[in-house]
Amino acid sequence: MTMFSRIEGGQVLLTKRGIYTEADLYKRDNELFVSLKAGFARLLGNNHTTADGIKWKTIEGVPFIDTPFGPRELEPPSEEDKAAMASGKRVRAKLRAI
Repeated sequence: MTMFSRIEGGQVLLTKRGIYTEADLYKRDNELFVSLKAGFARLLGNNHTTADGIKWKTIEGVPFIDTPFGPRELEPPSEEDKAAMASGKRVRAKLRAI
């Protein structure tokens, strides 16, 4: 059993000192990680990673949202939302004034 799940078709473009490389994308919960020689590095906000000197440039093959804490994988829509979208109804989020 592994604590990280590979995202099929997910790739990330990394750069270190001007050298670009492609790497496979992994997830743990909804956080995104990249596999490096020594283990895994989490993708952080502002294109940083937890690995010293390595930044990420582009993510492909997975729907994600960029947050201040780093990119997060978007959850697939629920069956209820899928049914509403298929019937043409608009799915609305409940908003609350602060």
